[in-house]
Amino acid sequence: MKAEAAGRRTPITIFAGRYKVSPSLKKKIRTLAKRIIKGEKRTLQTSLIFIGDAKMKALNSRFRGKEKTTDVLSFPIEANSKKVEGEIYISAPQARRQAPLFGNKAEGEILRLSAHGFLHLLGYGHHTVKERAEMFKREENYLRELDASSSRGEKC
Repeated sequence: MKAEAAGRRTPITIFAGRYKVSPSLKKKIRTLAKRIIKGEKRTLQTSLIFIGDAKMKALNSRFRGKEKTTDVLSFPIEANSKKVEGEIYISAPQARRQAPLFGNKAEGEILRLSAHGFLHLLGYGHHTVKERAEMFKREENYLRELDASSSRGEKC
């Protein structure tokens, strides 16, 4: 893990693999994670991994029984009332494809998917209308704080 100034570890490790993720986007993702951690009053240690459609389809099939790609999957490894560890997978090709559908550029969509993944790790879901509204409200608030409104398309 990269150490930050003052010797503190970042709460997130980003693995881009063959996908190009700019240093400025990595910084925004880490800032977003820190804002979510602060706002939710939890500790989050996670790896964010960029993958392609074939790998995402395989994960989606294995863990959700869906034979198609998806944009983001989150897997908690350890979770309790204060601390969460996990992995988030983002399909870089799917993020690029769906960005225009939400009025985003690719960077804005990746930030939206990152926020979505962080919130899933922290226990938020969207199985009911009420859960969906709460999760997306939080997602939008954290993105707005980053000046990267996104979810249903504004900036980025």
